[in-house]
Amino acid sequence: MAKIYPSELAAQPSFHSSAGEKAVYEALQTLDDKYTVFYSFRWLNADGQARSEGEGDFIVLHPEHGILSIEVKDGGIDYDGGAWWQTNRRTGARKRIDPFNQAAATQYRLQAILKERTPDIFTTVCRAVWFTSVELGQTRNLPPEVVRDIILDQTALEAPDAALRHVFDYWRRHLGFYMRPWAPGQYQAILRALMPSLHFVESLTSIHRETAADAILLTRQQASVLEFLQEQPTAAIHGLAGTGKTVLALERARRLAAKGRPVLYLCFNEFLLTHLQNECSIPHVTFHNVRTLAQELMQDDTIPIERVIPAFYDFFETSFDDSTWAWPDIVVDEGQDLSDSLIAHLADLAELYDGSFYVFYDREQYIMQKTSPAWMDTKAECRLVIYRNCRNTHEIADFISRLMGIPAERYENQIHGLPPTAFFYRDNERLLRRAEQFVAQMMKDGLAPEDIAILTIHSVKHSRLPMDVKLAGRALALTPEPGKILFTSTRKFKGLEAKAVLLIDSETSRLDDPLIRRLLYVGASRASLCLEVAFYEDDADTKSRAERKADEDALCARLGLKNHGDTRHEGR
Repeated sequence: MAKIYPSELAAQPSFHSSAGEKAVYEALQTLDDKYTVFYSFRWLNADGQARSEGEGDFIVLHPEHGILSIEVKDGGIDYDGGAWWQTNRRTGARKRIDPFNQAAATQYRLQAILKERTPDIFTTVCRAVWFTSVELGQTRNLPPEVVRDIILDQTALEAPDAALRHVFDYWRRHLGFYMRPWAPGQYQAILRALMPSLHFVESLTSIHRETAADAILLTRQQASVLEFLQEQPTAAIHGLAGTGKTVLALERARRLAAKGRPVLYLCFNEFLLTHLQNECSIPHVTFHNVRTLAQELMQDDTIPIERVIPAFYDFFETSFDDSTWAWPDIVVDEGQDLSDSLIAHLADLAELYDGSFYVFYDREQYIMQKTSPAWMDTKAECRLVIYRNCRNTHEIADFISRLMGIPAERYENQIHGLPPTAFFYRDNERLLRRAEQFVAQMMKDGLAPEDIAILTIHSVKHSRLPMDVKLAGRALALTPEPGKILFTSTRKFKGLEAKAVLLIDSETSRLDDPLIRRLLYVGASRASLCLEVAFYEDDADTKSRAERKADEDALCARLGLKNHGDTRHEGR
């Protein structure tokens, strides 16, 4: 059977609404496997050529005969007044056609392509026209531009091999050219010249454009949540990482503040607070995290920083004067990181001042305390859920889904990007080299240093990556700084995002620990475009190389990661 390209046509191809093209396609399918056929071969000419572009209906290649450009016409055909005419059998409409010049134009373009791309291969390139609805017989009274030998008619549909050989034989005699049969390598070179294989890797910047637009535009589901909250003064809104909770919380705070009353926007994370204060100023909205709220309400700067929050929880529950509360409307972000007593008290204050109270939270992200607060699931009269991921690419969301057992159909989006990768290491030097390579590749792909974050699931102090190094010539920083690579913990970076994240210090022996999985979940969900997880093989000393490789591949398959692989056998 002939090889026909494109190899995958639609289940019911239209054939440009041409019954003739369909008939020829089906006839050529019956040829033996020495034939290769291109259907609907489109081309452009070089600048300044008489014909700038065109299309060959069929291009037929045979290693012993050469290449044939075929133009197909169906319906009634006649030649009158120095021109060819085609009559539609269904409508009776008559139009002027130029099939022989069309076939010739494609023939000459093929010759030019092969001369440029395969100059050392000499082959016959010729042309024919196939009138599929008529039978010509041995007609001799033809215009000077054509001979009967290069016209195929409906009889050729029954015996295409003989008909094509007849055309090739004519051109061999006419050109006086003997073509040496193509060697296998020459055949492949001609195929590559006419049908090259290309793979363009999507750039990180283009993926970012799509994900950024997707994140900015609230989904219908999210917009409906906001509309619903207009009539609901108290609600708990649960959403997985990347579903736009902070975007929704900010918009809800903006709408509340538009009424002119003070609004408290309360979060937990220090980096997130700094980002909100610097980038999201809203009239009548005060941004606090638990620490800064404690310092404002307690008016005591003698408490050590590590004791401020526990002291505040006790103070707020037992000593705070509710009559001094300043914000009737309250929006809480990162609700899973606040104490249950604090959330309950804030809800009571909102009710006391005839205000509104909204808590946005992710029950999977409670990594700042041992248990998740119960108020949202037991006391909130209205509980809503948002699903759609609008931060991470589909591939990163797939990893998160597998890691946490989240139903993929509810969580993943359709913005595709690079597959997340896994890197396995057994000593700190190898991790340092990989971190250098990762940063260098991200910057080569167009990311700025501040678009990249290295996150440890432990703490920077206890990380296997040293702080006092430069990666791809860029220093590391503990807080976001222009021109530097942020190096921090997943706990501190929670609530923020980076275009590229290298997540490190995950011991393979602890991957079944629920806390470790949640830390990986939080860290991985910060990556909007590119994610790599570096696994420390602390349990590999007693395993052979083959056993380690099998374990690595099994872990990658389970989590949807691509094994980086370049260093799999390095030094092992």
